Amino acid sequence: SEKWHYIPNGINMDEWENQIDLSIEIQIKLSDLKEKGYFLIGYTGSIGLANALDNFLNASKGLLNQKVMFVIVGHGPEKERLKTRKDNEKLENVVFIDAVPKQSIPNLLKYFDVLYIGLQKQPLFRFGISPNKLLDYMMAGKPIIQAIDAGNDMVSEASCGLSINAENPEVLISAIKKMLAFSDEERKVLGENGKKFVQRNHDYKMLAEKMLDIFKTEKISA
Repeated sequence: SEKWHYIPNGINMDEWENQIDLSIEIQIKLSDLKEKGYFLIGYTGSIGLANALDNFLNASKGLLNQKVMFVIVGHGPEKERLKTRKDNEKLENVVFIDAVPKQSIPNLLKYFDVLYIGLQKQPLFRFGISPNKLLDYMMAGKPIIQAIDAGNDMVSEASCGLSINAENPEVLISAIKKMLAFSDEERKVLGENGKKFVQRNHDYKMLAEKMLDIFKTEKISA
């Protein structure tokens, strides 16, 4: 075990200091939803099988009578099928938005009240996960609902949201209702916890220094 070292995924802080604006169309769409009083739950990134977004849509069916909007931003092989499902099942509380440039992610995430990440149940994840989008979510200072069964749990470790079982829409609905019941201040504290955690542990510059230290140590010991 002493020969094994772990360097997690990270954040490029410069990207968060050199942001570019969202398109006017997206700004108008999200601002309009906020002005209408919707509680926005956002997912951003790849729309593929592994992301288990059927779970997201399944949960939306249980909250059709509440002022909650499920927003999916991105592209991927599952997008058209999920859009068809939304239309066929009349999921009026689900919105799809096209992918945005990486430099626009900070300006996108600020619109959401809660951010969602999920993955399929896969034995591979018992070794742990370190998704880019989770770190972006934390850096955005937003509370997170994570629906993943994995060997690690950064959301719980950082106290920045709720960590629940993968692919269980009833549990996801309960988590969303819990987030709704939190005060604005309580959600703000969760978001700030995540931001501090990622700044402290996942800055690429710090991770690069950690990697160099490992090489230096291994060379000396060899």
